[in-house]
Amino acid sequence: MDRPVNVPPVNPPSDEFLFRALMDATPDATYFKDRQSRLLRVSRKMARDLGFSDPAELVGMTDVDLFGRAFGEATRLDDLKVIESGRPIIGVVESRRLGNGRTNWTLTSKLPLHDESGNVIGLVGMTREISETRETELALQHLATHDALTDLPNRFLLVDRLGQTLARAQRATSTFAVLFMDIDRFKEVNDSRGHDVGDLLLRAFGQRLAKSVRKSDTVARIGGDEFVLILENVHGTAEADEIATKLQHSLARPFTLESKRLKVTASIGISFYPDHGQDAETLLRAADYAMYLAKRRGGNGHTTYLPGMPE
Repeated sequence: MDRPVNVPPVNPPSDEFLFRALMDATPDATYFKDRQSRLLRVSRKMARDLGFSDPAELVGMTDVDLFGRAFGEATRLDDLKVIESGRPIIGVVESRRLGNGRTNWTLTSKLPLHDESGNVIGLVGMTREISETRETELALQHLATHDALTDLPNRFLLVDRLGQTLARAQRATSTFAVLFMDIDRFKEVNDSRGHDVGDLLLRAFGQRLAKSVRKSDTVARIGGDEFVLILENVHGTAEADEIATKLQHSLARPFTLESKRLKVTASIGISFYPDHGQDAETLLRAADYAMYLAKRRGGNGHTTYLPGMPE
């Protein structure tokens, strides 16, 4: 029977070697800070991500030094929470505008760093790049809340915006108007020019609408050739009539589609909060009905809803 071969004793690597290997192997940017939020040590990945060849170059720097005051002060407040409370912060999503105009998204966790007596002497942080994941999430969110053809808010986002507008108006006891409109004889455009031209018209119509109102107003396409506007701080029928007239003049200018000019008109119905409804659906129904009456009267006009209006 063979005797076991003697295995020479293994000389274990030093703690410093193992610590450095762990930091350098971690896919996240890893760092230590003191109680003044100054960097004590950083991983090679973090140094490379920030454009430094040697991690030692970052020692003593703060986030303000690296990223500017606005972002640096925000992260310093998180540092203080960890250091003063002794409790970790896990999974904070942070965004920072880069010089090329893009936004860098990261996911950061920070844990208190204790000395042998249990006193908090700083923190250890780990930051993971999530820009690609976050951009995908934002793109999916945009698709869920915007019309695919015109890129305007869809019905889902419209109702959400209308709810927010209602809440603001209730707090401030102010008024606002909802305008419901569609393109007169749009079906004839589709039948005579084709659906491709019809789609081009819808895009151009939506763009012109958006440019004709304030940035604080909402312009949404809720289906077909139907568009809805939320106009905040509109006081009374006279002001709404003036706005609707200006919109119709703007929309009456010919559209140039595939090198050909196309002229259309629109019918608009108007409802007011709080006179014509206290909730989103009631206001939309009132404006929709007023638009229906404007269309029955020949189109190319606007009508304000009044309770008890004849059909």
